[in-house]
Amino acid sequence: MADPSRGTRPAYGYEPSAGDAGPWATPGVDGPGEPPPPPPGPPMGTPRRHRARNIVAGIAVLLLLGFIISAAVVPLPYYAFRPGSVRDTERLITVGEDAPMYPSEGSISYTTVSLRQATLFTLFTGWIDDDVDIHPEDEVLGDRDADDNRTLNLALMDDSKNVAAQVALERLGYEVPVSSNGVHVLDVGSGTGGDGVLEVGDVITAVDGEALDQPEDLARIMDGKVPGDTVVLDVEALDGTQSEREVTLTPATDEPERGVMGIVVQARDITYDFPVDVQIDTGDVGGPSAGLAFTLGILDDLTPGELTGGIPVAVTGTIAPDGSVGPVGGTGQKAAAVRDAGIDVFLVPSADYEAAEARAGDVDVIAVDTVEEALEALADLGGNGLDLPSAGELAAADEDEPATTSD
Repeated sequence: MADPSRGTRPAYGYEPSAGDAGPWATPGVDGPGEPPPPPPGPPMGTPRRHRARNIVAGIAVLLLLGFIISAAVVPLPYYAFRPGSVRDTERLITVGEDAPMYPSEGSISYTTVSLRQATLFTLFTGWIDDDVDIHPEDEVLGDRDADDNRTLNLALMDDSKNVAAQVALERLGYEVPVSSNGVHVLDVGSGTGGDGVLEVGDVITAVDGEALDQPEDLARIMDGKVPGDTVVLDVEALDGTQSEREVTLTPATDEPERGVMGIVVQARDITYDFPVDVQIDTGDVGGPSAGLAFTLGILDDLTPGELTGGIPVAVTGTIAPDGSVGPVGGTGQKAAAVRDAGIDVFLVPSADYEAAEARAGDVDVIAVDTVEEALEALADLGGNGLDLPSAGELAAADEDEPATTSD
């Protein structure tokens, strides 16, 4: 029975009075006892070690995140060449009311390369992806920065569109008067006289004091010069500065006794008097490599029938005023883009055939060096390129049965 003098134990715990041993008293011993010791805690220093480990782990996570972000966004001095797009030229071409357009079932597409400055991630993907090539920055840009390189390539695209229209219209029998002032440097051969003296984008306005207006003038001025001779050039750089530069000629690869600068040039400030207003909308795509595709696309648009035999065809290659087709860059990536687009035929310059064939898969790669060879190749596919009408025949056909005009 409980002792009334001791009161009632509180519900939340027992509070001993003076002299009461209470529940903590040691059994068999009078007087108050000591409470039991607390359970043993963690060893001294453990919380500090935990904090240290957490700090180290946090720093490691931050460093890892920083590395991942840097690997994804920090540019490196390399460029990645990836497969680009395949675009139907005939959807981009329009002509004025002075000429009709003839719709085709087939298509003639030009190809592009996706060119991006590489990061660590893109370098890695480039090493494991057979369709991606990595090139050093100086190999791509030379002494230009990215903005200058873009400006140059947009100018080269404009030139290629004009030359394509010239070649196509002249192939149909039209006269296209052309005038120009100076020549652009399109390429400088490694180890040649011009190497280290001239850059892509330079404009040569005179050689040894003689004005240079057309590329054909350069061949005439250089006639008779031998390796070791020196020529003085009046040059306008891409930034507009003008200077005189001396070039010591080196032997031509095909004629060792002939002295050359080792450069490829194209007329600058060209004025065309087109008898037919031809426009090609290429947006922000640059470079000269679509010249052949534009030439064939214009021919197909301006003439009845099927230049490709009614099938889709992809094309790459530069175009010169004489109708010759020149090599381009990134042909392997362009071939991969054609392959992925499901197009079965790809016309390329003969110099780029092996690079295209290596990435083309089941695509039929055909090498051509002139517009006429391209028309012959398309004729073998069922096209009418060898039977194109002349300008006079086109005019007569227009009077008899007008075709669909562009909008």
